[in-house]
Amino acid sequence: MKWFRWFALVVVLLVAAAGVFYWFMPAGVAVPLLARRVHGVALHDLSGTLWDGRAGRVATADGRELGSLTWRLDRAAILGRVDLDLHLDGRAGRFDGHLERTGPDAMTWSGVDFRLDAAALAGPMMPAGMVPAGVVEGRIPRAELQGNWPVALDADVAWRKASIRTPEGDVTLGGIALKTGASGGVMHATLVDDGQGSLAVNASLAASPLGWRVEGRLVPRVDDSALAHLVARFGPPGRDGSVNLQRKAGLAPRIEP
Repeated sequence: MKWFRWFALVVVLLVAAAGVFYWFMPAGVAVPLLARRVHGVALHDLSGTLWDGRAGRVATADGRELGSLTWRLDRAAILGRVDLDLHLDGRAGRFDGHLERTGPDAMTWSGVDFRLDAAALAGPMMPAGMVPAGVVEGRIPRAELQGNWPVALDADVAWRKASIRTPEGDVTLGGIALKTGASGGVMHATLVDDGQGSLAVNASLAASPLGWRVEGRLVPRVDDSALAHLVARFGPPGRDGSVNLQRKAGLAPRIEP
């Protein structure tokens, strides 16, 4: 039975080695594998461990530098329980937040606080030829996600010194505030300007996994061709150049007054 004792010893040593490797898993080994699931972001200059690590350089898919990222991940992640702290800081701004995986398809963000360059935040979401400028600040005390959809949410976001560079010229928008909340799987949001920009913005949104609805009005405050072209992207303008927003899709929920 000597061979059996040797086999058992080898198994024990392999298990111990795997445990040590897991406990001190280098970030350079684990993070690239995990990062494949994060579309649109690339992590470089990795150091530390999977549990307490740093990426010296974070960039978007189009090469825009965001800054450096540090994180702390609880080792209980191997049991499927994610408990993660993130801190991003760099030329594009900063981001802080805590992420917990509370179920097989459920996650909770808490303590989210960010101040980011508008261009870096928008990225590929903007139409071709349009580049946003300004700073986007936001606080999300708590956001509960089920299947990546917010079932509970409280968020305040402000776009400071907002402007958009268009093919026709620059459009100054002033400040725009977004307030969002969700309960019971239905999300409601309002979007209003501060009265200092060239465009009056007043819109409301209601959305669920089954559909969405948006209502509102865009009213130019100045006579400007670049602004007129921008507003016309949202619908046919009236005589005063304004556009009424009346859009819906699917089983759209009602917009609360």
